[in-house]
Amino acid sequence: MKSFFTVGVFILLLAACSSTSDTAIAKVDDTATTIVEDAVPEEESTPTALDKSPELIQLEEAWDVAASRPGADIGQVFQLFRLKQSLGPKNLACYDPESGDVCQEIVEAINVVGLTEQQLTLLLDSLELPHRVIERDCELLMVTEEFVGGRVNFSVFEGVVTGWASEGGGSFLDEGTC
Repeated sequence: MKSFFTVGVFILLLAACSSTSDTAIAKVDDTATTIVEDAVPEEESTPTALDKSPELIQLEEAWDVAASRPGADIGQVFQLFRLKQSLGPKNLACYDPESGDVCQEIVEAINVVGLTEQQLTLLLDSLELPHRVIERDCELLMVTEEFVGGRVNFSVFEGVVTGWASEGGGSFLDEGTC
């Protein structure tokens, strides 16, 4: 019975010490206490636009644009990204015999055609996917011939992504603007 009473008092003290009340107790004299409202309310610790770096703001805007596009499945993107992380270190091949070409599935879920080159670069960098532009304004660019499984190759016309392919994946998907 004594231990039950001791545990109860201990829990009561913990509850009293961890109170999150916005009021403070002030001592008036030796026998009485009164509750006094705080003069200054606590400021919330939510970050404002001023607290964010310009790069973070651009990245958030790119994700907002990607998420608002028809055919995009951002929830699927993040599930696949977790799978990619489990396959190995960043910027390495993200092909797994059991799950297939994870990089290609991520890009398909983003629905990249129609995004700007800058938005796509920000998104792929944040997902740790290797990528490169292989065609700009209907002109093929010089590229190296090494194979990087899962690397995203994309074409750009007037700053907008018009086609893409994942190395080791399917054929190049192009809108045919050139």
